[in-house]
Parts: sequence; C-alpha cells; structure tokens
Amino acid sequence: MKTNPNHSSFASVPFAIVTCLIATFVCGCLTTQTFAQEKRPRRRPPVKTEDAPKNTDKATTESKDSEPQRDGEVLAIVGGDIHTVSGPVIRQGTILVKDGKIIEVGQTVAIPENAKIMDAKGKTVTPGFVAISMSRLAVRSTPTGKDKLADAFDPFDRNIKYALGVGITTGCMELSTGGRGFRRRAGEPEALFSGLEKPAVEYVTESMLDYGDENTSLCPCCGLPILPTEPITPTPPRTATPRKMAVIKLSYGNLDAMLVKENAFYSPSPGALNGALNKHNWRIAIKKTKEAIATNEKADKEKAAAANAKPSTKTAGSSSSSTSTAKKPTTKKVSVKPELLALIKGETVMRVRANSVTEIRDMVNLANELGYGIVIEGGIEAWAIAQELGAGEVGVIYTPRQRRNPRDGFEKTSGSFVESPKLFQETGVPFAIATLSNSISMNGLAGRDLTSLPLEAAFAVRGGASERQALEAVTMAPAKMMGLDDRIGSIEKGKDADILILNGAPLDYRTYVEQAIVAGKVSYDRSKDRVYPVYDRQ
Repeated sequence: MKTNPNHSSFASVPFAIVTCLIATFVCGCLTTQTFAQEKRPRRRPPVKTEDAPKNTDKATTESKDSEPQRDGEVLAIVGGDIHTVSGPVIRQGTILVKDGKIIEVGQTVAIPENAKIMDAKGKTVTPGFVAISMSRLAVRSTPTGKDKLADAFDPFDRNIKYALGVGITTGCMELSTGGRGFRRRAGEPEALFSGLEKPAVEYVTESMLDYGDENTSLCPCCGLPILPTEPITPTPPRTATPRKMAVIKLSYGNLDAMLVKENAFYSPSPGALNGALNKHNWRIAIKKTKEAIATNEKADKEKAAAANAKPSTKTAGSSSSSTSTAKKPTTKKVSVKPELLALIKGETVMRVRANSVTEIRDMVNLANELGYGIVIEGGIEAWAIAQELGAGEVGVIYTPRQRRNPRDGFEKTSGSFVESPKLFQETGVPFAIATLSNSISMNGLAGRDLTSLPLEAAFAVRGGASERQALEAVTMAPAKMMGLDDRIGSIEKGKDADILILNGAPLDYRTYVEQAIVAGKVSYDRSKDRVYPVYDRQ
C-alpha cells in the first residue's frame, strides 16, 4: 500500500494551528498579568537619610527649622536679597515674622534671642505671587444659599502644593460662572490648548459679542454677518449676574488662614452688558441702587435724631407733663444687593471681559458714566488704546502669550501685539498677569496652566517690560486690583508674611522655590514635599 507523500504535512497542519492558539493564549495571559502589575500602584519605599538626593546648593534652613513654628514665636529670615517690590532691593537683609505678620524688615534689624533662624544666604527673597485668576483649587464644592464660604474649602488639596511650588501663595478663586458665557461654544473641551484656539472659533466668538447677538451667523470667508431676511431682533435682555470670586491664601493644612476676601470683584458674565437694552437695564439697576443708598442713609439719620431727642417739660398749674419734640422715623429702609452696594461705594471694582478696542472703550465709557471702577480682563487689543487707559488708570488683566490675528484692513490697530507689556509700562497702564488656563491640569500642552504664572511674567519681559515691572504684575498689581495692597503683594512692615525663598532670580526659568511661607508659616518645602522633579542648578 502506497503512502501519500503529502499526508504527514497535511496532518500536521491542525496540530500546528492548535499549538499556535495555545501559545497565543499563554502569551496573552502573561502580557495581561504583566500589564496589570505595571498598572498596579507601587508603594514608594521610605527614603533613608543616606539615600536622599544631595543638593549642591547651600542649605536654606538649619536643622531646627524642620520643627513646626509655634504661635507667638518670632521667625527671622536672614541673609537673603529681599525684593520688596514696593521699594528697593535690600541686599543681605533680615525679615522678622510674628503671628503671621511682618514686624520688621531691613539690613540692620536686631534679632530676638529666642527667634527661629532661617538662613537665606545666597538666596532671593520675594513676596508670594498672586494669581489674579484661579479655579478648581482648594475648593471641594461651590457654596450655595446660606452655606459659609469656608465650608467649601479643602486645605489639604494636593494641588495647593503644586501652586506653592511655583510661588503662588494667594489667588482670586472663581467659584461660579454667574451664567453661561460666550468664550467657548457649549460642549467644547476647556483644554483646547488655551491661547492656541482655532482662528475660526476665536474670531467667531468675539464677533458674536461685537455684533451683539450670539445667534448671528458669519460668513466663513470674510467673517461678515449674514443678515437674515426677517427683521433683525435686538439683543435679548440678560441679567448681569455677578460671578462669585473670593480671595484665598494657599495655606496648606491651615483652614483658618485661607479666606481673605469674599467679594473680590463685581464680575458679570460675558455678554451681560452687550446691546442697548442690556446697558439700559444696567443703568436702571445702578440708579435704583443709588436711590436705595440715599433712602437708607435718610432712614438712619431719622432714627438717630429720634434717639438723641430730649423730652420737653410743660407745667400747667400744679400738674406737669413731659412730651418729646422728636419726630418718629417715617422713612423705611430698602434692601440692596451687597455686590452692587460694594461696587458703588468703591469697595470693589467691576471686572469685565473685553478684548477688542470697541468692547474696551464701550465698557470704560459705561464705567465713567455710572461712576465705578473697572478692570479689563483679556485686553488683547488694549495696546492700541494704551494712552487712553493709562490716562484713566484703567487696569488690565493680561496674558502675554495670548494670540489673535488682526482683522483684515485693520492690521495696525487690531490683533495681539507682542510688545503690549512695554506699552503698558510706558503709558502707565496698571496690568496684572494671568495664565492661559486658570486651573492646574495635566491636559493639553505642558506649561500652559496655572503653574506657568512665573513663565508668563518672563514672557512679559520678552515683550519689553522690565523685570521689576513683570514681578510687580504678579504681586503688587493684582493685590491693588483686589483692594488688598495693604496686606499682600510686597514685603513691608505690617503686611501679611507671605514670602518666597528662591534659589535664583525670580523670573529665571532655572529658579526653584525653596520654601514658601504663607501667613507666617512654612507651607511648602522643596526638599521635603518633592512635588516637582528636583535638579541641581548648574
């Protein structure tokens, strides 16, 4: 019987297939197990003292500085170059801190015997940076109704350490949006590379504000509005609901020191003051508030007059009676919204988003007409009218890396300008620096979130501003806009002890924050917290 020569190879085919399947299954299981092991969080072994990375820099503090500071104890920061911001640089100076306040600063300061010494020789000392725009940091939830604002704070939020690691000790926290804005379309992710928005989205969004109607369709070629065949409807009325903004300190682990100011600005939602009808309603609201203030003052005067009036005595024969000549108060008090009351009294200023020249002038003229202070947020084209803003002392919250292409035919008076910080400085426009994204996030490109605040200040120097002016734009300037320059923003006697110890120039990209002192206590230590990769400066 002859054997088929192909029989053996044909019979081995199923066997080979089965073998391959089994091998694939086994490899898959091993790969899955290995992947699971890699994804499983590993505990970092405790770092021994001898295994800790060595730092070539001189130690910033002595061994006793690791002990927590006690209340009533004096902290002496000795030997550093102190950038006071409000005055000259004090070389190898001394700062005395007690109970969260700066009690003395200078070169010839007597140090108490029992003071805790912090050696800052060879280091740079600056006030803590102030973030004028901050969100989703140190807050668990947005307070509503009668809930206390402090109840929503989270002093143990890990993101606080990331902010302190770049020098941010105080920030203006946006707690709510105050209504839907027009900055981005609904459904668009916020991490659309802030500052690198698609020109169509950026241009169309701002054009919708310029033309006063969010439903206005624009031609994709020229950007002009496409007029409908029906009668054009006016801008729908909107209520100028202010966004909740509070100033907080990033005092890690210390809830009592966090809240600084509840109503930092009166900030209406974007588009709330656009259109003739919305402006008319806003004028009426301001007028009614002023009338209510006058009515309440009159009621207080009548009440005080009635309380201070003396009774007069009349004698008729043998009987005498005492009567009062004071009139009973007839004016009743009227309820006033506290946000509007603070705005009209000058306790806060309006913070409104405006980017084009038309928008900026419109908002500034409205503020001058109604008599309240104003700060422009965004201000991309503010450079074109810098002299007007400087003459009116109108502040600008500016992001140096924000870009916008000029409009066709208006190339010399529209769009962003890289030398805007230089023009602001030359014309006396007070400006504070904000980041492209006001939260801490790993989404999008690195270096564009809240932790890039010192980097934005460095870009302001690239735009022509001096280093001193750029440092002021992240310290004293935002403090003045929030009405807190008597507490934060500079190193002066009597101010809050929010102090940074740096290992180099404040705006150098190689500089690290060695320690951050918030409310008089060390809230961040580079060598211990290790929230950022630590490299020795070359």
